[in-house]
Formats: sequence, structure tokens, C-alpha cells
Amino acid sequence: MKLMLTSFGIGQPDSSTSDGYSRLHLDHPPPDTHRVTHGSYQESLFHRMPPVSFSLINEWFMPDYELLVLCDQVVMDGSSFERLVNRPASPYSKVADTFQALGAEGRVELVDFAPILQSNSQLLSKMLDHDLKLLDQWVEPLRVSLNTWATFMRNFRQLMFEDRKQSHVHPLEGDEHTPRSHMMLMHEMFHAANTAEVQGEYVSFMVAEALGSSEKRKRREHREALREVLRAYLSYVNANLVLSSELEIGFHDWLDFTPFYSTKFLSVGKLTDPVQESRKQVEELFTLSFPDFAVHDTSALLKALNDKRIEELRRLVADAASGKVDFDLEFARSVLTEVFQGERRARRVRNIIGYLTLPIGFIPWIGTPAQKFIDEAVGSTIEKRIKREHRWFYMLSDIAGRHDNGTC
Repeated sequence: MKLMLTSFGIGQPDSSTSDGYSRLHLDHPPPDTHRVTHGSYQESLFHRMPPVSFSLINEWFMPDYELLVLCDQVVMDGSSFERLVNRPASPYSKVADTFQALGAEGRVELVDFAPILQSNSQLLSKMLDHDLKLLDQWVEPLRVSLNTWATFMRNFRQLMFEDRKQSHVHPLEGDEHTPRSHMMLMHEMFHAANTAEVQGEYVSFMVAEALGSSEKRKRREHREALREVLRAYLSYVNANLVLSSELEIGFHDWLDFTPFYSTKFLSVGKLTDPVQESRKQVEELFTLSFPDFAVHDTSALLKALNDKRIEELRRLVADAASGKVDFDLEFARSVLTEVFQGERRARRVRNIIGYLTLPIGFIPWIGTPAQKFIDEAVGSTIEKRIKREHRWFYMLSDIAGRHDNGTC
């Protein structure tokens, strides 16, 4: 599968400057997120970055391995890839290593997203105007999105502070900064349309009230604040939908934006996004059924991608996404039972072959080598047939075994 990875913040109003960076992040960084200093300006840590895992978290952001095992190749914005690989912020170091390795193997295709969006500017404007006419339908997606992001950032911050509490150094901003207030847990897109910290806090307060009260959503000032924030969110969401359409491939975005895409897809008769459903099934396979086989590093990912048996795993995931298979404990027990039975059959076959070829061993000079060759050739062929149904299992087991032995 070939898939587009989004570039966070692309498509926002007034998001382009001559050097490719968002004017917002250059001149007026959002007050609620961490910032990284480059030269004379500060930009958001997440600006133009690809999605990261929301389930695998430590002191660094981690790649979304559940998604990447499904992809033969990913499409990325060229400037995003360059920034990620050549000058990543510290928390992105693991993500950068993975994508650098994928790029070295020819698994990353670079595309300039900006011209595509520019050529579709009228379409994007009409899409946004249409979305904002129905403001109330975006209340629940925004609420869920903010809660998802807040949970992710809270977990991430907790792990970072626990890991570095002895040094008293903030892991994202350096020792000259102090931990930011709870406002940093709000999604940076929440303040994307604002130009000052005071205004951003005011809009945050107004939107929080609007999300919590249908009565307050009727008030003009609350609706205007909600409209302002949703304009930033939906500009970004629409940009990704247009890019996906123009490139004629599916896409993957930060998971906290999923509620917006679900609403979009439902309006055109799509109950689920096939990409996200497949990714969800891989996560369940590695969480519920076989957690010991989960892919957790770049080396294991590349081993899987370069193994022909990966296609069997993808077909299994496709069956799960279509409802034919449930990845749960019962599935794990069933697979293990069948694997053990297959192993026993394979041993019996090898014993029978050894018995049948025993006379060959008595042939002078060539007997023993010939017997071993026939044992191996015939036994291996039959064993492969027995194990064929669960080739994906043996692939994951082989990779996990090499990892445990330090050879992966």
C-alpha cells in the first residue's frame, strides 16, 4: 500500500511565507504549545511534522509502526521530510531515524504539497465556507479532538518529567524555561488563528464555554470564537482531503483529527476510513492477541517490510478490517493451537521420512550425504506446506526472536 502522511498545519489560512514556514509560527507562536528556536524566531515543535504514535510513548515521540507495517511506500511533503530528517527537534529523533532509514530504502516519495494546494485554492475556499455554515456539526468532533490531544500530551509530559526530574531540565525547552501551564495541553491548532497570547487565552475560554453549553453556543461572541477556531481546524482537514484526492492515494493524519474526518466521510456515505480501520486492526493484533510480537523499533520494521511474508500479514489485517477475523485472546489461542499442531505434524513427517530414507544411508560412499539431502529436501518442502497458513506468525516470531537475541 502507498499512503500519504500529512504535514501538520499545512493549508492553514496565511500559512505560507517565502521560506516555507507558517507566518503564524514565525511571528506569533501559539501560547499553548512548546516551541523550538531556530535563528531569530521560534516555531512550533509540531509544525509541518508527520503523525506520530499515540499509543507508543516514552521520552521521545515514536513512529506509528502499526501504520507503517501496512505501507510499501509513503508520500511526504518534501520540506517536511527535510526538516524532520536534517534538523529534527529532540523529541522527534526516533521518528527521524525511522524515516531516514525508510528513505534510504526508497520507501519515501517526496512531493511538494504547496503547489497542489495553491492550484486548488478556490475549491478549498468553497469547502471551508460550506463547512462553517453548519457550525454545530463540528462541536462534538472538536470536543473529542481536544480531549484526545490533551490525553496524549499529558501522558507524554508525565513520562518526560519522570525520566528527567532529577536534572530539573524541561525535556522540550531546555533549562532556561519552566514547565508551561495546563494551557499547553490544548491543541496548537486551537490557537492557530490568533495573534497574541491574551487573545488566544480569551478564545480558549470562549470556546471551552461554547463546547460545554448549548445555550452559550447561541451567543454571538461564543459562536464567533468557535468559528475562528474551527476555521483553522477545517482548513487543515480540507487541505489533506484535497491532497489525497489529487495524489489519488489514501492518507494518515494525527489521530486527534480522526473525528473531523469521520464526520466528513459520513457526509459522503463512508462509514469508516479503510486506512484507519486497517491501522486499528494492526494495533489490536499487537495489543490484544500477540503483544510480544509488536514492532517497536526501526530495525524490526525494516525486517518486516523486507520479508515476503508481510503480504500474508496484510491480507490477515484486511480480513479483520472487513469483519472476517477478530483480533482477541480467542484468536491468539486458536492460532497458537494450530501452530503447535502443525509443529507436531512436521516432526512426525520428518521422523517418517527419516525412517523411509534409512536404507539409503547404507549405500557405500554416498549413503549418508544422500540420506541427509533427501531428508532435508523432502522434509523442508512438506514443513513449508504445513506452516503456509501461518507464515505471518512465523515472520513476526522470527523478528521478535532476533530482537530478543540482539541480532535484529
